[in-house]
Amino acid sequence: MPSVFIYGSCVSRDPFEKPSDFRLEGYFARSSIASAFRHPPTPGTPLPDVGALASRFQKRMVESDINKSLVESLTSTDYDVLVVDFIDERMNTIELGGTTITESAELKATGYPVVPADVHEPWSDTGLARRIQGIQALTRTVDPFKIIVNRVYWATVDTDGVPFPRSRWFDRNNRLLYDLYKEIEKAPGVRFIDYPGGAPMAATDHKWGRQPYHYTQAANDHFLAELERLTGA
Repeated sequence: MPSVFIYGSCVSRDPFEKPSDFRLEGYFARSSIASAFRHPPTPGTPLPDVGALASRFQKRMVESDINKSLVESLTSTDYDVLVVDFIDERMNTIELGGTTITESAELKATGYPVVPADVHEPWSDTGLARRIQGIQALTRTVDPFKIIVNRVYWATVDTDGVPFPRSRWFDRNNRLLYDLYKEIEKAPGVRFIDYPGGAPMAATDHKWGRQPYHYTQAANDHFLAELERLTGA
């Protein structure tokens, strides 16, 4: 049974809720690649209070992003493949204490005061440069031959045939995904899971809500089938 570590979002985690031939060894989410591979904040920096967050998972994700726990987990955990997706890269990043953290919904829920000048959109010069640096750090930390990228894009339509409004926000995110996939593709050995038409269909009745990055069970099944093919499971 191949072991899998996920660094990404529910896009890559949800398929494993169905019984499969894989063993899940780790899951990190809500942490932009612009943040995850940088150093922790300078000692003495005022940090968000995660005590108000509703779940242990939410607390762990915010704390892991701030403390930069991903690298240690990637290097100390035994796994056969690292599955990566970039759906969470839609989130802004914040310069804090000489480093970068992710402005996730969970971070916002802590009520932490953010200075607008310290916030960078994903496609800004700083936001994109930090993400490219993060991808380069990832492929130095993990053998690229162990990395499988779940190459998904925001869906244009749901299972009822209702389109998602095309906006600057929508198009910017799909362009960002394209640029990040091209960057990680530069590392020899990285493999990809692709979808017919380039983007899976979004599920109207998805348990996390109707969003262009909440996909159908058919998309999840395709992901698992491709993962089996690539790993020989």
